[in-house]
Amino acid sequence: MDFFQSLERRGFAPAPQRASRAIQTYSARPNRFLTWVHVYDDGTALFTWEFAITDYLLERGMQLGSGESLNTFLFPVQDERGPQAPAWLAHAIELAEARLREIALAEVEA
Repeated sequence: MDFFQSLERRGFAPAPQRASRAIQTYSARPNRFLTWVHVYDDGTALFTWEFAITDYLLERGMQLGSGESLNTFLFPVQDERGPQAPAWLAHAIELAEARLREIALAEVEA
């Protein structure tokens, strides 16, 4: 299986392309967080994600800041960049899922 087949198998589809961009972006919605893969001509890819944290909290009766959900996302400080390879993509997704599983707001250290 090649990289693009792996993207499709994991639910990624090409995102609308902006004329000024020299990369192809793929997106997936595995649940309430968005994931993005940017595919470059040099054989590399960038994996990043955004989580609609304000919408998520509002559904649970909580509010973040003023409660304005526009442009309020949780995202990684550093994105994953690597080769256009199915194993790399699987690893990048596993890292993102592990990081999100670590969040336990009721179990924070004092």
